[in-house]
Amino acid sequence: MSDAPAANGDGPFEEQRQIYDLLSQETRHLILQFILGHPDHLPSLAELAYMMPKNKAAIRDQLAVLSDHNIIECYRYPPNEDARDLPSQFYGLTERGVEILFEYNYLRGLPVARALYDNTRLSEKAQRHRDAPRPELPQRVSDALTIEEDNDTDFDRLERFLRERKGDTHSIDDQVTVAKAFYNAGIGPDEAGIKRTELLDSLAVDIEYQPRTVLNHLVDAGILAQTAPPGPDVFAISERLDDIVNGQVTAEAQANLDALIAHIDDELQVTALSEDAAEQDGPQAHSSAPSIAVADSAGRSVRSILASEFGIEPEQVTDYLRSGDPVDRLNTAVEAIESSEEVTKSEDYGQIVFVRPAYRYRLTEQAMELV
Repeated sequence: MSDAPAANGDGPFEEQRQIYDLLSQETRHLILQFILGHPDHLPSLAELAYMMPKNKAAIRDQLAVLSDHNIIECYRYPPNEDARDLPSQFYGLTERGVEILFEYNYLRGLPVARALYDNTRLSEKAQRHRDAPRPELPQRVSDALTIEEDNDTDFDRLERFLRERKGDTHSIDDQVTVAKAFYNAGIGPDEAGIKRTELLDSLAVDIEYQPRTVLNHLVDAGILAQTAPPGPDVFAISERLDDIVNGQVTAEAQANLDALIAHIDDELQVTALSEDAAEQDGPQAHSSAPSIAVADSAGRSVRSILASEFGIEPEQVTDYLRSGDPVDRLNTAVEAIESSEEVTKSEDYGQIVFVRPAYRYRLTEQAMELV
C-alpha cells in the first residue's frame, strides 16, 4: 500500500528526504492540513472528501500510507456504530505524527488551517459529521494541537482598542471581522501582506461594506499597514504592446501616433479607391490624389471625429497630433475613436495607461502588541 519508502539506514539526510516525500505528496499534504484545521483534529472520511478535491478511494489510499508510517491513526468510536448517519471512524495524528509535523514546521500553520476550516461552508452531511461525538485524542497529541485559549481574550483587547477609535463608523463590525481574520491567518508585520482584491477570497471573510472602506479605516486606526511593493511608483503600460514601457513612454507614444496617422491616411486611400470604382464607366477623369473633403463627405471618418474632438479643421488633424504632448494627444485621440460607434480603432495603436501597483496590507507592530 505504501508508496513512500521507510528510512533504510542511509543516514539522516536520506531519512529527511523520505519524510519530506511522505508529507509533500498532494493528497497526503491536504489530509494533514485538514486534520490540523479540524476543530477536534479528528475528521471523518466524509469530512475529508468534502473538503478536498479528491474522491474517497484516493483519500482512503493515502490515509493508509500515512497510517503505515505511524503518522496518523484511525480512531474508532463504537457508540456511533449503531447510530444512523453518524461516523464511527475518525482520522487523527499519532504521537510520532505530532513529533514529525513539529519538526517539519507544520504545526506553525495551525491557526491558519483552523481559520480556513472555520470559514468553510459545510454541507448538511459534513456539518453533521463535524458535530458528531468522537473519541478523545491521546493527551500528548491533544496538548500539542491546542491553540492557546487566550487568543480570543487577547484579541478582545485589540477589538476594544478598535471600537474606541472607530466605533462611530458604520463599518466597525466589518473592521473587527477583517482585523481578526488577518490575525488568525498570521498576516503580521513580517509578512508580505495581501492585496485588497485578495481580501475576500484569501481570508474568506463575509463583510457588508466595501473592502476599500474597511481597510482604510483599519489603516487609519493603526491596525493595518498599507505598503507599496518594491519598484516604480507608477507603471506605464502600452495597450499596443500589452507591456510595461517605463523609460520609453515618449517614444512609444510617438510610435502609436505614427500608426494612428497611417490609419487616417489609409482611410483616404480607401475612399479614393471607392470613388474610382464608382466613376469607372463615367466620362469624367479623376485625380489620383485622395481628397479630405471627399473622404469626410462620404461619412464619418477617424479624421472627422478627431477634428470634432480637438475643435480644428479636418486637414489640420495630422499636424495637431504631431504637436504638443504626444501621450496626451494619443490618449485623447484613442478615447474619442473608441467612444465613436461610426469607426473602428485599428489594433496598431492604443493608449498609454498609467497604473499604480496595488497596495498590500498586513497587521502593524501596534496591532500585534495588543494581542
